[in-house]
Amino acid sequence: MRTIQLFACGFMALTLSNCQTESVDGTPMDGYNSMASKSAKISEKMEGHSVYVSSNTSGMLSIFNIHESLEMPSMKSLSLPYMDADGVEYDANRDAIYQVNRSDKALVALSNIAEAKGGDAMVPTAMGPSTFENGRGSALYNNKVVVVDDVTPGKLVSYHVNEDVITDFRQYHVGFEVWDVHVNGKDLWAIEDVTSNLVYFENFHNAKSGDLMYTAKVAIEGLVRTHGLDYDAMTDTMVLTDIGSAGVADDGALVIIHDFSSKFMAAIDSGMLMMDDQIRIEGDMTELGNPVDVAVSPDKGAIFVAERAQQKLLIFEMPMSGGNYAPVYSTAVPGASSVTIDF
Repeated sequence: MRTIQLFACGFMALTLSNCQTESVDGTPMDGYNSMASKSAKISEKMEGHSVYVSSNTSGMLSIFNIHESLEMPSMKSLSLPYMDADGVEYDANRDAIYQVNRSDKALVALSNIAEAKGGDAMVPTAMGPSTFENGRGSALYNNKVVVVDDVTPGKLVSYHVNEDVITDFRQYHVGFEVWDVHVNGKDLWAIEDVTSNLVYFENFHNAKSGDLMYTAKVAIEGLVRTHGLDYDAMTDTMVLTDIGSAGVADDGALVIIHDFSSKFMAAIDSGMLMMDDQIRIEGDMTELGNPVDVAVSPDKGAIFVAERAQQKLLIFEMPMSGGNYAPVYSTAVPGASSVTIDF
């Protein structure tokens, strides 16, 4: 019972604690909230309308501007000095990208993204220490980025970041293989790789380096193997990807869970969140094979998917019910591995 009580408190924090002004160790946020002058310089056309897609094969960062419409975004590609990349985060306060550079096993920063032109060769303005072996998903929270190290047993690595300096902060051993994470307020959600499990860590914000024990773990009924996740606290909506069999290119799905907080809590005792509490997008029209990452925008009424098997960016309208829906937009992104948005 104590776990459920703590979890309930955690969900209150999850929706209310997104406005922290200090880093976890009590030090100032290095001017994180004093970047308004630089933010004002970001192109109005680009600010708040862009989708960023990593590649683990092409050495390119693809950026899609959906200001005009979801169905016909404009697109530019930036050249990177490394071929293999995964987790990608956009920092609007600094107009910077933080990206998991798998080639060099380091988190890097790329600056002045809004001003970059298609085809520009980007040089990292900061590179962190090489403290992960198999970097996958990532999450930006305050002035930090946490990176998944998908090793056995799994590990999370947290860094202090800005566009000029990336330094090691803390390392956590979670005891299971992990693929992706999402931080909301003080709490963290993690994907347990090679399973259908969604794992919750309450008060991750204050966790010290070392072994990190989870608060709750729940399997998602009908989900074969999950990789990507995104959560919107304002609408209490969780979206998960289902890659199905990694060797099959057309058996993927998306799982949308509205009223997520209460449904997850109700599922703790049984350890299973049931099919009746989900909306699933799947079938031959979806183009979903191995959807490895996802970003959700209820404000835009859209779900953005990095689809690895088909090597595409897919955009879906937010569904009202489950079904075999075609994406409203589909385009080739060789090696698509991770996706994030700035709105």
